[in-house]
Amino acid sequence: MPRQRGFILPLIPIVIILGILAFYLFQKGLINIPSTEETPTPSPTASPVESSTPKPTATATPQPTSTASPKPTSVPVSGPPGAGYSSITVHTEKGDFSASVLSIDLNSAKMVTDTGNDSDCSDNCTVMPLADYVTRNGGFAGVNGTYFCPAEYPECASKKNSYDFPVYNTRLGRWINGGNLFWSSRAIFYFDGSGAHYLQDSSGFSGGLAAGIVNYPGLVNGGAVQIDDSQSGLSDKQKAVGTKVGIGLRDAKNVMIVIGRSVTMQQFAYIFKSLGATGALNLDTGGSTALYYNGKYMAGPGRNLPNAIIFAR
Repeated sequence: MPRQRGFILPLIPIVIILGILAFYLFQKGLINIPSTEETPTPSPTASPVESSTPKPTATATPQPTSTASPKPTSVPVSGPPGAGYSSITVHTEKGDFSASVLSIDLNSAKMVTDTGNDSDCSDNCTVMPLADYVTRNGGFAGVNGTYFCPAEYPECASKKNSYDFPVYNTRLGRWINGGNLFWSSRAIFYFDGSGAHYLQDSSGFSGGLAAGIVNYPGLVNGGAVQIDDSQSGLSDKQKAVGTKVGIGLRDAKNVMIVIGRSVTMQQFAYIFKSLGATGALNLDTGGSTALYYNGKYMAGPGRNLPNAIIFAR
């Protein structure tokens, strides 16, 4: 036992010296003592988030545009028009033409002719809208009357809104410009209370009447066309293709007002013939075109008028 103690005692200073040396070297950073702490595992770098591939916008498959089916083209007609107002295509010997037709049954209506002035007038004649003529006479329909000289025309400066065609004033019971009835080559459309009548030459008129109007040219007489576009009596405006307005009859009780579009005067006459007219008279046209029916304008109203044809109950 004493021998073992003697062996250990000399080692103690050596251990102490080695410990001091180790501590010194550690402080100087010359040696590293492995740490017992767990080295943190580096966090894995976040994997790049996959960009969500943009979903294709749901483009609606284009539906075929519902195009309204075209209305069937009206079959061109010939023969008597239907009752009331209609827009039709009229088949004629000269082609097919668009027209507006107002049919009047004189079994339940009467024809009236009225003027703005109550006496003959050569300048600054009284003019009114067609609707005023219809209202003043208690009517339900009306159309513009004779040719006249509009105030806005330079050549009419000394005879504004005047007309030389005879027109019977139903309100007054007498003719306006009656002295011109003898003029030839003009036609007359009139109503005598029992029905409507037509004469190709107004100078041959005699007898009583309740309404009447004279104008140029006469279009149809006895069911036959009376006009040719080349005849010298027509003005260039009358010969030109355009809108035409007229009044005709099939018989004493059936009257028709017709507006033909894009027609010559002769083609207009053929429209009346195809619609069954036995007589037909051309009326004023252009800026004077006006057709009034059941409280509204079906054409126009156009310029104010010095005379008009009205239908009343």
